[in-house]
Amino acid sequence: MVFMRFLFCFTLLVGSPLLPLSVVIAWADQKLDQRVGPTPESGPTKGTHAKFNVDFRIAITAPAKTRRLRVWLPLPPSTDSQIISNRSLRTFPRERTPEIAVEPVFGNTFAYFEFDSPDGALEIQHTFTAEIAQLSWGVDYSIVNNVAKWPNQFDIYKKPDARSATAKDYQAIVEQIQAVSVKKSKQLMRAIEWVDQHLTYDSVNASLSADPAHALTYRRGHCSDYHGLCGAFAREIGYPARVLYGLQMFDKGSPSHCKLEVYMPPYGWVTYDLSETQKLAVKFNNDKSLVPSRRNELTDWVRQRTLKGFRENTWLLVTRGENFPLVPAASNPVSIVRTIYAEADGVPLLESDPVSKTLSWMTMQRVDEIGIHSRRFSEVTLPELSE
Repeated sequence: MVFMRFLFCFTLLVGSPLLPLSVVIAWADQKLDQRVGPTPESGPTKGTHAKFNVDFRIAITAPAKTRRLRVWLPLPPSTDSQIISNRSLRTFPRERTPEIAVEPVFGNTFAYFEFDSPDGALEIQHTFTAEIAQLSWGVDYSIVNNVAKWPNQFDIYKKPDARSATAKDYQAIVEQIQAVSVKKSKQLMRAIEWVDQHLTYDSVNASLSADPAHALTYRRGHCSDYHGLCGAFAREIGYPARVLYGLQMFDKGSPSHCKLEVYMPPYGWVTYDLSETQKLAVKFNNDKSLVPSRRNELTDWVRQRTLKGFRENTWLLVTRGENFPLVPAASNPVSIVRTIYAEADGVPLLESDPVSKTLSWMTMQRVDEIGIHSRRFSEVTLPELSE
């Protein structure tokens, strides 16, 4: 197994009564049996911890005459950088006890609900407390190792995404990226730069499935398209890579957001967020209250922060990896699970779309911060104004 699990107990509630059910869920990267490169992993520096009470809900309406509604809800794990406690699950108006299952590829944990002959709207509520550390890697690409042979544990993260081949210019772009240097770390820097320069954020024209072909074909997409494409580039270069999905710790109707992790020895798994970095850089660049030199400083600062590896303490990791089997098995292959996956009589239900007035399911989230730490990255300050 790629992941090992440590004991972390939570009590599961469904409906009003407290059930005598204790479920074990936690998750951390398994320590490798052998060193990757000449130096041991250094890992990220942990900064400020932020703590939140989270109330996450799904409202779902199955099509008329549906015989069986199935719902898979991913459960955020406890790791070295985040702790989940006080977890509870409820359904309304029907009470259902979910099955807790771990998919076998990446170790993601799901609560599985099944409703026979659903009539009208249903709600699933997931409440928990999350304590999250800010992470900074400070990657120096000059010391990142070229690895001749990766341990077998990384095979699943180096497997190419078959969808890439459907984009006609994919291989040519990969060759351009690899041509910048024989050092793979510099190739990765170029891949990150290429995505930033050529993609435009678009939440409408998006695959919602971390599809690198969509990103290349349209040069547009949302977070999963940015990170699906850059992850594909990283694997072509020779680095293990995986898409992470999680929740932003803000009051939002759709709180999901993804990031990219690339294994960079000696730093281990390093987190990148290309889409949010680009959006923040554009915001700085368009701020007319700043003089042009200051705009340039800030856009350069936010891009360098990302390039060195950074994860804010307002983002909660929920799942890792792409194209994994759900447990119990779904009727259709699943690329990623953003917030839930649902089927009505074996047909996938898409998230409700206000534009097309399609109703199926939607999410909502309320977050209350606990303690004195700012959710606005209290240990991250903007660079001083240069003379």
